[in-house]
Amino acid sequence: MRPPRLLCAALMAMAWFAASAQPLAIPAPPAAALEQKPGAQLPLQMDLWDEQGRPVRLGDYFEDGRPVLLVLGYYRCPQLCGLLMHRLLEGLRDSGLSRHGWRIVGVSIDPEDTPETARQRREQDIAYAEFLMDAPTPAGTLDLHLLVATPARLQRLARDIGFGYTQTPGTDARFAHPAAVMVATTRGKISRYLTGMQFDAAELRVALAEAKGERIGILSQGIALLCAHFDPRVGAHSTAVMNATRVLGLLMVAALAAWCWRRRRTETRQ
Repeated sequence: MRPPRLLCAALMAMAWFAASAQPLAIPAPPAAALEQKPGAQLPLQMDLWDEQGRPVRLGDYFEDGRPVLLVLGYYRCPQLCGLLMHRLLEGLRDSGLSRHGWRIVGVSIDPEDTPETARQRREQDIAYAEFLMDAPTPAGTLDLHLLVATPARLQRLARDIGFGYTQTPGTDARFAHPAAVMVATTRGKISRYLTGMQFDAAELRVALAEAKGERIGILSQGIALLCAHFDPRVGAHSTAVMNATRVLGLLMVAALAAWCWRRRRTETRQ
């Protein structure tokens, strides 16, 4: 390969890397860190409210022998919370597991969330499940429950499972918190933590099989992304910045491809 062609290939590779950039995993502030506690017992007697405003207990969702995928976040989140749920639904679809073999329970860490905001969030998640299945999804067929609770109960639940969160005044996001899914056994013990924004189908099958068998899994080696905007002195990641980076990278790829093509034609003519 002649030097000009080698240069073209190198430049295009660099541009493509920029175009496919992913959000940076930035260390979480201590108050919003994830401390994995495999084997931790969930407070099953905890009182909450569901998306219909009905009083429930956390243990109500552990009475039929199904493992539970526990998701903490908040329902009006402008950052990763909604995307995390959608990626989880994608992974469950790809796993090939029956919807009767698992249950998703979401709990909002925002005390200002209400049954109404939970219901609206659930409707969006149901609609996305319909999109994934390319078929209507009656509300009862996706075993998804979104709950709200008082601040003291939320703090206890988060503390018990090592899920840190903190308010972020003056930013787009109300809270900083880790993006993670906790897999719980049929008796309400944490079996495994799933971190990151990609949920591998094979890993989900293993995690749910472990939880159904009351087995405690291994610690996740992945990095839990943080759902928040930060003060620049701490670190920052921005969806807008990442999208701009991708667009710029794609434009660079197109421009370099055109330049290399024209240069090659010129060399051929000579």
